[in-house]
Amino acid sequence: MKKIGIVGHTDNINRIQQVIDKSFPNIDGYPIQTNEMSHIQTTVNYLKEHINDFDGIIFTGKILFDIMNHSMHSQNPWVYIENDESQLQRILLEASLKHHMDITQISIDSYSEGTVRAIYEDSGLSSGQYSAYVSKLDIFKETFIDDLFKFHKNNYLARPDLICITGISSVYRLLQAHQVPSLLLTPNENAIKNRLYNLLEKIRLENMSISQIVVISIEIDVNNEYDLISENEYSIMLQKTRITEEVYKFTQRIQAAVIETEKNYLLFTTKQIVEFETKNLGELSILSSIKNKTNNTVSVGIGFGITAREAKVNAIIGKNKALKMGGNQCFVVYDRNRMERITPFDRSNSSISPLDLPLKDISEKSGVSINNIYQLKCIMDIYKKSTFTSLELSEEFGNSLRSMNRIIERLEQAGYIEVVGKKIVGKAGRPSRILKLLI
Repeated sequence: MKKIGIVGHTDNINRIQQVIDKSFPNIDGYPIQTNEMSHIQTTVNYLKEHINDFDGIIFTGKILFDIMNHSMHSQNPWVYIENDESQLQRILLEASLKHHMDITQISIDSYSEGTVRAIYEDSGLSSGQYSAYVSKLDIFKETFIDDLFKFHKNNYLARPDLICITGISSVYRLLQAHQVPSLLLTPNENAIKNRLYNLLEKIRLENMSISQIVVISIEIDVNNEYDLISENEYSIMLQKTRITEEVYKFTQRIQAAVIETEKNYLLFTTKQIVEFETKNLGELSILSSIKNKTNNTVSVGIGFGITAREAKVNAIIGKNKALKMGGNQCFVVYDRNRMERITPFDRSNSSISPLDLPLKDISEKSGVSINNIYQLKCIMDIYKKSTFTSLELSEEFGNSLRSMNRIIERLEQAGYIEVVGKKIVGKAGRPSRILKLLI
């Protein structure tokens, strides 16, 4: 049974719940009512606190989805009910045939001008044969609902033959209360079913990604042949026991199954646990713990794979690479074409810390505008952290990933950003860099 949060206006929540009750016995729908813009922050706070209680979230419309997605980062699959072209065609047909309304004059939200134009052109009407007033209001303003109501009402007062079409239930109720001719865009059963199927598939893929098999291959480093013959048997056994103790401590933390040989260890676990325990592949504590507590070092390979065999092969490839590089290192192998060294390099302490420099100096040294520097600082203050992926930063900035990467590159070259880890996105996705902001 999948627990799905249904976020939106009560009317649309009920429509979705009816489809779930009828066709989805494997879904437990949980209503999260957001009837007014004033409820948004309450909903955000609730989801942040209870997001792990749900397998996924479905929003009753795109506008609410965009607002919520702007306010918080999703940690599980989210989808929304789309206002597609067929829905608009259906409402126009209903207005004409059932309500005998003039559909050549409309005031509309929830669609772009291009989509509205395409619908009319497909119906054989050119731009001069109809008038469509499409809302372009800022959905992130607290007064959005009131502004949208006034937009439709003013259009109607200026053109009494016009009809208003809205995808927002609360706006529709306001228009009805003021006797403004209006129709509410509502999804049909098939549209709701398709989005629920899509959400279930996203949940399935997410679970596959989380449970992706990871194998860690660990081998004790041997400095030279003299070390082997100079050590007595008791000393060798004692060192091996100490190393094994550290390996099993690490094994407990990552909940792994272990296969042990004379000087090798194979650990079988999952992607989610490994990413959590290594801080998104940013550090590997077992390297330092073995070196500090046993005076020995190990070479480590981390292998990802869909099957245990594939992950094991990749782990051995990574471990052999670490051995060739002199030991006391770790390489992660995502597939045969992607290998990364995740052991942090030693960095010498600089006499002047970037943290001591004012934002103006950072801007001049990096070539990034002081406004962008200030915005990065604000993002750090809001989230109380300094590590992000480039995608997270681009979403917070509201610009393209390409533009964000240019800013990141300049700051990285100037020493104000460093890469501290990797995060695997999807079972075959390219690893995303974890960036630490030094501003």
